Amino acid sequence: MKRHLIALGIAVLALAVGVGTATAANDPPPGADQLLGQLAGATQGAPVAGTAGQTASNASLPVGISGLTGVAVGSGSASATQTATNSADADATNKSSTDQTANATQTGGSSSCTSGCGGAGQAQAIDQSALTNQNADAEAAAQQNAINANVPVSIAGGNVSGGSSSADQTATNKADADASNKSTTDQSATATQTGGSSSCKSGCGGAGQSQTVDQSALTKQDADAEAKAKQNAVNANVPVSIAGGNVSGGTSSANQTAKNTADASANNKSSTDQDATAKQTGGSSSCKSGCGGAGQSQTVDQSALTKQDADADAKAKQNAVNANVPVSIAGGDVNGGTSSANQKATNKADADASNKSDTDQTANATQTGGSSSCKSGCGGNGQEQNVIQDSKTKQSADADATAKQNAVNANVPVSLAGGDVNGGTSSATQDASNKADADASNKSKTDQDATAKQTAGSSSCYSGCGGNGQEQNVIQKSDTKQDADADAKAKQNAVNANTPVSILGTGLSGSGSSSADQTATNKADADASNKSSTDQDANATQTAGKNQCWSGCGGNGQEQNVVQIGKTKQDADADAKAKQDAVNANAPSLVVGGDPSRGSGSAMQDVSNKADADASNKSNTDQDATAKQVAGDNNCWSGCGGNSQEQNVIQFGKTKQDADADAKAKQNAVNANAPESILGTDLTRSGSSSADQKAHNSADADASNKSRTDQDANATQTAGKSECWSGCGGNGQEQNVVQIGKTKQDADADAKAKQDAVNANTPLLVVGGDPSLGSSSASQDVSNKADADASNRSSTDQDATAKQTGGGSKCWSGCGGNGQEQNVIQIGKTKQDADADAKAKQNAVNANTPASVIGDHLSGSGASSATQKARNKADADASNKNDTDQDATVDQKLADSSCGGGCGGKGQEQNLVQKSKTKQDGRGKSKAKQKLVNADVPFTLSLGKEKRGKARAE
Repeated sequence: MKRHLIALGIAVLALAVGVGTATAANDPPPGADQLLGQLAGATQGAPVAGTAGQTASNASLPVGISGLTGVAVGSGSASATQTATNSADADATNKSSTDQTANATQTGGSSSCTSGCGGAGQAQAIDQSALTNQNADAEAAAQQNAINANVPVSIAGGNVSGGSSSADQTATNKADADASNKSTTDQSATATQTGGSSSCKSGCGGAGQSQTVDQSALTKQDADAEAKAKQNAVNANVPVSIAGGNVSGGTSSANQTAKNTADASANNKSSTDQDATAKQTGGSSSCKSGCGGAGQSQTVDQSALTKQDADADAKAKQNAVNANVPVSIAGGDVNGGTSSANQKATNKADADASNKSDTDQTANATQTGGSSSCKSGCGGNGQEQNVIQDSKTKQSADADATAKQNAVNANVPVSLAGGDVNGGTSSATQDASNKADADASNKSKTDQDATAKQTAGSSSCYSGCGGNGQEQNVIQKSDTKQDADADAKAKQNAVNANTPVSILGTGLSGSGSSSADQTATNKADADASNKSSTDQDANATQTAGKNQCWSGCGGNGQEQNVVQIGKTKQDADADAKAKQDAVNANAPSLVVGGDPSRGSGSAMQDVSNKADADASNKSNTDQDATAKQVAGDNNCWSGCGGNSQEQNVIQFGKTKQDADADAKAKQNAVNANAPESILGTDLTRSGSSSADQKAHNSADADASNKSRTDQDANATQTAGKSECWSGCGGNGQEQNVVQIGKTKQDADADAKAKQDAVNANTPLLVVGGDPSLGSSSASQDVSNKADADASNRSSTDQDATAKQTGGGSKCWSGCGGNGQEQNVIQIGKTKQDADADAKAKQNAVNANTPASVIGDHLSGSGASSATQKARNKADADASNKNDTDQDATVDQKLADSSCGGGCGGKGQEQNLVQKSKTKQDGRGKSKAKQKLVNADVPFTLSLGKEKRGKARAE
């Protein structure tokens, strides 16, 4: 476009200053220059920030005080209920649509000249350029501090009669950042150029035609999303009762539901559609002698460049504390209801970075030469046709997710009584979930479709005319580069404790069960994936016109080139780290001066820790080329040159893939049931005591590459028939089909799993009299697994069909023989490297160690057991799979020739080369280390006789 404008400016300046004049016998043929330019530019920026801060405090503080002895303080139910919601939402969006349509028609008029006139000239150019630049930036930050407390206080000289007491808290905190770009570019160009007819007697210049269609689209997209969510949630129920007489309390509970979420999404989507149709037709030419041949040049150039960058960062941090701490101090008896602390804490960080690109290039070019008639000494017509399609795609997706959770749940009822304590059940239940999810994905699709048709006009000459020349080039190039990086980190600290404390002056009339139940889940999930599809389809047809000459004419020349290049580079990196510290404890403490009756005590823990890293690349390259070259017939009396043909089809596919997955999982799980009892007299009844632990730790790393390259070439070359009386040159044909497929794959997977699991049941009993003990047990079920999978899969399919046919030859004497050369080359090269490392380390300790110190004797003791089930596994799988298929069909034929005498012989050369090279390296390494300790060691120190139950360790 620029060079056309410069040429036009020079022409205008030359006319302005009058550089000179030209004379001719007739008016010169017309000249036409047609320019059509379209330029579209769009720049979009959308920065958005959302910030939300919340501090919510809710407190219930009823106070009752009575100083009179024998006067009771009566209290109804006391509660504090809080619902707090905090949200920060940032949404940055850009949307662009560009549509360019150009239709240009140029038609030349007829020209008539006696002699010495210049040929008609036509220039037609269409230039479409679209530039799109989009930047979306979204940041969301949400911080929440939520405090909910119920603290009823009762002080009485007489009795305290209290109702139920509770603190309920629901806290929700969310940060949501969404950055997205969407672009659509549509370019459509239709160019039609038709030359007029020319008539000249002698010495006239040939007509000239130039047709150019240029389409250029540049798209740049940048999406950045950052979300941060921080939550501090405290929920407490602390009823306090102080009485000189008795304390009668209702149920006491603290319930907390805390949810913290950080969600960051960065997305880019681009669609580019380029459609060009060019038609060029030359006019007929009639000349007696000495005229120049007509010239035609046709170029269709399509260029698309897409660059996408998506970055998503999500960070979620949660501190959740839930406590139920009822305190009762009485000079008489304490009659308490059930006491519980229930906590459900959820923390999640989700980062999603994705790019999607679709490029579609379609070109249809038709070039037709006009017929030529000359008596002698005229130049041959020339044709050049070029179709160029160039597509470049670069994508980068980066996702980082970090989730950190600290969850503390405690039930600590405290009772101090001068008389008896009649307590209800006491429990602490915790459900904690922590998750970091990072997803980075790129998806690219490139479709190039080119159809080129070039047809030369017929030529008629008496003698001494030049032969027609044809050149046809179809070039398709696609370059795709993808980078996906996903990092997920999850860290969880979960503490659940049930520690009721009772100090009694006389006896414990009745005690409910005491338990601590914990369910903790921690997961880090990183997914990095690239997917690319490249489809190149080229159809090229070149047909020479018929040539008729009496003597001394040059032969026609044809050159046809079809080149397809597809390059793909993919890099996927996924890192997942999960660390979990989970502590669950049931540790009731009892100090009694008399004879208590106790319920069962248990600690149950179910914890899961998982790190999952998945890095995958998938590439599909499809190249399809069809080339057809046909030479026209040649009829000459004597001394004419032979026709020449050259046909080249080249297909080159190169794929490089790198997948790296790292998964690390570390788990520390401690579960303990440690009731402590110090008794002044006997233990009438004791419930069972147990510690049950179920712990799962897993690290899973999967790195995979998959590549498919399909090359299909069909080349047909046909020579025309030749008739000559004497002294004519023979026809020459050269046909080359080259297919090259190169694939390199590297997959690396590392998985590390480390687990430390401790489960203990250690009840301690100190009795001055005669106790009756319940059963005591410790059960442990733990599993540790490291799984690393590295795999490469490659498929290369090369299919070439080459057909070369020589035309028939008739000569009376002294003619050269026809020559043919045909080459088909197929090269397939594949290199694969798979490396998998898995390490699993497990330390599992399970112990049942009840200890009893008895002043009198042991009337009866329940069974004592320690049961352990431990699984440790390291699995490393490295695999390579390659399939190379080369199929070549070669057909070379020379038609019959007849000669009277002194003619040269025919020459044929045919070469078929197939080369395949595959290199594979697979390494799998796994290490599993396990240390197990399982013990059942009941210890009893008694001054009298003992009657004990069974003890076992499994």
